[in-house]
Amino acid sequence: MKPSRGTPDFLLLFLTLGMVGFGIVMIFSASFTISYWNMGSRWFFTQRQLIWAGLGMFLMLFTMNIPFKYYKKHFLLILVVSFILLLSVFIPGLGIKLNGSRSWIGLGSFTIQPAEFAKLGLIIYLAALISKKQEKMKDFKKGLMPCIIVTLIFFILIALQPDYGTALILATTAGIMIVVGGARLKHIFYIILIGIAVIPFIIFSADYRISRFTSYLEPWSDPYGSGYQLIQSLIALGNGGILGTGFGKGIQKFFYLPYPQSDFIFSVIGEELGFIGVTIFILIYLSLLWRVLIISLRSNNSFGTLIGVGFVSLFAVQAFINIGGVTGTIPITGVTLPFVSAGGSSLIVSMTAIGIILSLSRENNKSTQ
Repeated sequence: MKPSRGTPDFLLLFLTLGMVGFGIVMIFSASFTISYWNMGSRWFFTQRQLIWAGLGMFLMLFTMNIPFKYYKKHFLLILVVSFILLLSVFIPGLGIKLNGSRSWIGLGSFTIQPAEFAKLGLIIYLAALISKKQEKMKDFKKGLMPCIIVTLIFFILIALQPDYGTALILATTAGIMIVVGGARLKHIFYIILIGIAVIPFIIFSADYRISRFTSYLEPWSDPYGSGYQLIQSLIALGNGGILGTGFGKGIQKFFYLPYPQSDFIFSVIGEELGFIGVTIFILIYLSLLWRVLIISLRSNNSFGTLIGVGFVSLFAVQAFINIGGVTGTIPITGVTLPFVSAGGSSLIVSMTAIGIILSLSRENNKSTQ
C-alpha cells in the first residue's frame, strides 16, 4: 500500500486565519487617521496588509503542500539564501535605511526585511543540524559549536544594521532550540553568562539605547522625549479599562501614540477592547502556539519536533518583547506583534512558518490507501 499525505490540521489553519483577520481589522482601526493624513486614504495601511496577507496565504498553502522531508533535505540551501539576504542590506543601492537602521532591501516601493527571513532559515538549519547530530550535542566542539557559530554570524549581521530587538529574538529562539536539542546545561550556563556580560555593552554603546533604558526605568523623567512612547502607550492601556472604549473609538491613535498600526498595535487593542478583550486575544494567541507545539510533539522524528519548538519559541519570544515593551514590563525594542502588526515581511514569514507546520501535520495524519 502506498502511503499518502494526510489532511492538514484545520484548527491551526483557522486559528491562523482568525489571528491574521483580527490583525487587519485592528490595523484599520489603528491607522485610518494617520493613513488619511499622510497618504490621503484611510485604507492605505489596511490595503497594504491585505496584499501581504494574500501573499502570505499563498506561501502558507504552498509550503503546506511541500512534503515535510524536503525542508530537512534542503536546509543548507535555505540557510545560504537567508545569509545572502542578510548581506544584501549592506549593498549600496539595494539596502534601504529607515529610522536609523539599514534593515530593508527593495526596488521602488517594494521592500522586504531580510532579518525576518533569517529567523526562518536559522530555525530550519538548527532543527536539521541538531536532529542529525543527536547525542553529539553534548560534545561542545562536535555538536554545540557549529550551532553557536552560525547563530552568532546571523546575530552580528542583524546587530550591525542595527536591529538589536530582532537579533535578541533570533538568539533567544536559537538558545531554546539548543537546550531542547540536548546540549549540556553546563555549556548553556556559560553561554548565558557571556550573554549577560555583553548586554551592558549593547545598552551603553549608543545614546538612543541608553535613553530607552532610562525611560523604561523612569519614563516621566523625560515625558516629551525618551519617555514619550511608553507614557502614551500606558495612557492608551489605562483608557481601555475593563471593557475598552469600543472598536474604532480609541483616542491615543490620533497622533499621540507612535506607530499605532505596527509596534504599538497592542496598545490600541488594549484601549479599544479593554482588559477583557486583551485577555481573550492572548488566550487565542496562546491556543495557536499550543496547537503548533502539539503538532510538533506528535512528529515521529526529532526534526519535526525541533521545527515546532523553534517556531513556538519565535512567536512567543517576539510577542513577549512586543507586549512587554508597550506595557513597560521591559524596555521598548520596536519589534512587531506576529500575525497582527502591520508589516509585510513579518506577516509573510509567520504565515510561511505555519505552512511548514501544516505540512508536518499532514505528515502526522498520513494514512495508507
